[in-house]
Amino acid sequence: MRKKLLPALLFLVLTACHPAIDEVERASAVYDRLIQHMSADSIANMYTADGKLGNITGRDSIRQFLQSFTDVRVLHYASKTKSITIHNDLAWQEGTYQQDVLVKQDTLHLRGGFRTVWQHTGDRWLVFEMTTQPDTSQTTAH
Repeated sequence: MRKKLLPALLFLVLTACHPAIDEVERASAVYDRLIQHMSADSIANMYTADGKLGNITGRDSIRQFLQSFTDVRVLHYASKTKSITIHNDLAWQEGTYQQDVLVKQDTLHLRGGFRTVWQHTGDRWLVFEMTTQPDTSQTTAH
């Protein structure tokens, strides 16, 4: 039994100590702050040149998509990481998000899951692909 547990424990220790995990967490925190401020240019610049936000590909397309939300104000945004897996210059992050937005005069409370693939480029981590899975049972409006 001990011999079977040792590789699993070793894997957990090594992945928990990987410095890139902290770097990805910091990049994710920056992304969260930019979403809070709906800074379309800065958010788009956190993506690789060919990055994907859902089915939208490329920084310019992502920027245009985000700029289209003219009557939306983000009141609160937070994400919580469940896991990060690192392999070479890629990181897979999964977690949950909570977002409160004001659309015209309605406040929407949105919740769900996300999956982000980060790519280490130069000296920083950029989003290669991000997908979200809204939990519509948790969406409320006031």
